[in-house]
Amino acid sequence: MKKEKNITEIIPNKKYRIDIEKGKKYDGTRNRIVEIVNGTMKQAIDRRNEILYELKHSKLKPDSNMNFLDFTKLWLKDYAEVNVKPTTLSGYKNCLNTHILPRFKDYKLCDITVYELEKFYNDLRKTKSRNINKNGEYNLLSESVIRHQHSLLCVMLNTAVKWDFINFNPCLKLVKTPTVTKKEMKYYDEKEIRLLFKYLEHENLTFKTAIYMLLLEGLRRGECLGLFWEHVDFQRKTISIKNNLLYVHNIGIYLDTPKTLKSKRTITLPDICFELLEKLKYLQMSMKEMYNNKWVESDFVFKDEYGNYFKPERLSRQWQRFLKKHDDLKYIRLHDLRHTCATFLLSNNVPVATVSKKLGHSNIYTTLDVYTHPVDKDDIDASKLLNDIVKISLDNKIGRDDD
Repeated sequence: MKKEKNITEIIPNKKYRIDIEKGKKYDGTRNRIVEIVNGTMKQAIDRRNEILYELKHSKLKPDSNMNFLDFTKLWLKDYAEVNVKPTTLSGYKNCLNTHILPRFKDYKLCDITVYELEKFYNDLRKTKSRNINKNGEYNLLSESVIRHQHSLLCVMLNTAVKWDFINFNPCLKLVKTPTVTKKEMKYYDEKEIRLLFKYLEHENLTFKTAIYMLLLEGLRRGECLGLFWEHVDFQRKTISIKNNLLYVHNIGIYLDTPKTLKSKRTITLPDICFELLEKLKYLQMSMKEMYNNKWVESDFVFKDEYGNYFKPERLSRQWQRFLKKHDDLKYIRLHDLRHTCATFLLSNNVPVATVSKKLGHSNIYTTLDVYTHPVDKDDIDASKLLNDIVKISLDNKIGRDDD
């Protein structure tokens, strides 16, 4: 009998070994499918052909038996570290180490089913967080945290599908994915903005200028602190956002590119901001003379006492201390000054496209999605306007009928 490809005769007409090789596995070892058929040569041939058909039509994924922990290491090295920013990568690792790996590290990829995911999310909903409420008790994990785990798993398993490790992503087959209810956004109204400006008059110049920039231009904290003097055009009264000063655990403080492509932008500043920037530049020249040998030469607009970059967390802490000192000001996060800027502009009928460009959003739909509250107000005003038009038309008709 002629030799059949991929089939080795062990006992004539009783036992055969099927050995099919398909490239390399994720770890560099040979990717082989080996089966023993107890039967005739014809049965061995039929089974070989069946396996080849399944491979050809992507019904059989030899790497679906990969351990999830091994896949995670591979995914982090060959996908995450290549495609995402350090801040995002740090968030991914935190999610994996805190919740996902303790649950799934010993699972095979093929064993992470829709049912297992449903159980995982339900168990998370019963898990205590690290946050203590007003009663001194630990809160349960929020739906937002659960949503983060789901989003990361979805990205990872999508990659596993693209890499031909599994046939489909079970995250996409969930009966109901974890959803997050939007929290009401905090921001200052016009009266509170005036009060903020009043209190800022008594603050040091570096802090005061930074808050003005965050509030009046809607800058992100890292964009503000990553600003270089060469990016400030005093003649045209514009600044160019090209950097993002960030802090990441295990990495420290580093200078990165802005969050998105559209975040790289040139925007016009109000005169008051340039007045403060001019004073700040003069102050830094005086500080350089004062500290002399201790001074670090850098081009950062916002510097510490020795000329180095201004730490992001330091600015946030100063903001918290400022609010404690002025407790008649409503507590909002430092980032909420950006929301305040957008809300004020939209509420005063500045076009959404203009606001979107100023904030550095990737598109106007992001602006509309985030800042629905002032847009809703404008919608009510628009309805009132339309209603008034109808009333005027009807009143005119009644007047003519009376004539």
